Amino acid sequence: MLLAGVAGVSGFIAAPARLYGQAPLSSITPSRFKCELPPILDPSGDGLPSANELFSSKSAREQQIKRLQAIVRVPSVSYDDLGEVGEDERWSPFYKLHDVLEETFPTVHKRAKLEKVNTLGLLYTIKGSDESLKPVLLMAHQDIVPVADESTWTYPPFDAVYDGEYIWGRGVSDDKNSLTAVLSAFEALLSNSDWVPKRSFVLAFGFDEECSGFRGAGKIAPLLKERYGKDSFAAILDEGGLGLQEVGNALYVLPGVSEKGHINIFFELDVVGGHSSIPFPHTGIGIIAEIITELESHPFKAELIEDGPVHNHLQCQARYSPEAFPDLTKLIQRDDLEGITHWLVRRSRDTQYIVQTSQAADIINGGQKINAMPEKTLLGVNYRVAHHNSLAEVQHNAVRRISKIVKKYGLTLKPYEGDDDYDKYVAGLESEDEVESEEVIDYKGTLVLSTQGKSHPSPISPTSGEAWDVFAGTIRHTFAYDNGTVVPTGEIMTGNTDTRHYIGLSDNIWRFTPDRFHAQNNIHTIDEHARVDGHIEMLKFYYNFVRNFDAAKF
Repeated sequence: MLLAGVAGVSGFIAAPARLYGQAPLSSITPSRFKCELPPILDPSGDGLPSANELFSSKSAREQQIKRLQAIVRVPSVSYDDLGEVGEDERWSPFYKLHDVLEETFPTVHKRAKLEKVNTLGLLYTIKGSDESLKPVLLMAHQDIVPVADESTWTYPPFDAVYDGEYIWGRGVSDDKNSLTAVLSAFEALLSNSDWVPKRSFVLAFGFDEECSGFRGAGKIAPLLKERYGKDSFAAILDEGGLGLQEVGNALYVLPGVSEKGHINIFFELDVVGGHSSIPFPHTGIGIIAEIITELESHPFKAELIEDGPVHNHLQCQARYSPEAFPDLTKLIQRDDLEGITHWLVRRSRDTQYIVQTSQAADIINGGQKINAMPEKTLLGVNYRVAHHNSLAEVQHNAVRRISKIVKKYGLTLKPYEGDDDYDKYVAGLESEDEVESEEVIDYKGTLVLSTQGKSHPSPISPTSGEAWDVFAGTIRHTFAYDNGTVVPTGEIMTGNTDTRHYIGLSDNIWRFTPDRFHAQNNIHTIDEHARVDGHIEMLKFYYNFVRNFDAAKF
């Protein structure tokens, strides 16, 4: 995930304006840039205690620390090779986690309806009094990534040590921070006898998001679609986004309004082996290495979509922080999309891959014995697909790029057998490129291409309209900024979340982890941690979010 904190942490395009020492840009008219802000939305009209009243005390802080610690101490790891639920004993910590949640949030479990979906998926429904109002769905996931080596951590990863500022542990930030804050917000609301929601709220907590969510969210979403129907939710909120970034005199809050697509392509090469003392010019590993070189030598083209989330974000920045990046502001003023794209690509990998399909050779396996040429070699390449590309393009590109190598070594290609477009992929082998002077050697080999984990680039949620105004107005209220303006604007996520399974339930799908320190939290690596101040702010946001949506009339 691409994220950035506020306090001087550089991120997407965040940097204090004072670093530049530039004179005012007299040629720039900020108001010409699109980026009207909705009003700040304070939920105090409902008569409930404010978020600050409830969650700013020492006792409230201590309570949240205990809640988050209890949940982090359960090692609810999802492994890529997990068997079926109920058959693989490595699922057992999830049962313990459910017990901890019930003990920690007794009012939620008393007043909400809880359903277990595919045994471990948790679906809570808080019924509203007005059935004419569309429900709102809040999401988080129960599972965490594995720990590679506990000895490399400062504190044991499942002790949830609190050092006075941070809680340390695997999953404390991704995503048990959100899970705890969402349930804590509803524990507070449901504990108040004066609060009877008008709108229904649904909480969906999958248990295998780190493995693409097919067992968890992938089972919960169809149930909701059958129960409520298409476009039946006013809004859906999950983890994610690009965080909060201070630029000049503005604080940019960047929820993900869309995600890039995702596809893994595997290249499985079977060739004749033999004794290593009389090798072929290239072993199977050598051929696969040549494939990697060919793929990496031809990256996908970057492209900025006009009036897409990235372009709109930059227009907001040109309007409210025009002097932070003068060259960029001038490019935006000239509507120079190609120039803006080049600027983003040169800026950093973070900005580059917002506008470009990424390609990463992540898995390679081959060879059994040091004196025997490998007969089977496997390559796995991960792609995150930009909106101007498609999964089919990525698959076709892989076939096209390896065509010369396939011919050079006399390989039989079996691309994507079982795919609907099988014949088209085979046709993609035809190339005008000639095999270079090296004589073709018949390796009696077969190269099988297959795919795994497909998801298309998601639809782009609107950043206007009634639902956005409530969401963005809540952001502006919760993250009130002393130094200037709070600017909520959508962005594209390079990573993927469980929301891929909920497409069609609402046009308003947002991915936003409301923790300004999230970028600093070491998610998916050694010493994952979360600042308690950030967790409290998350809790305040969810509490305000629910109240504001409950008061909305659409």
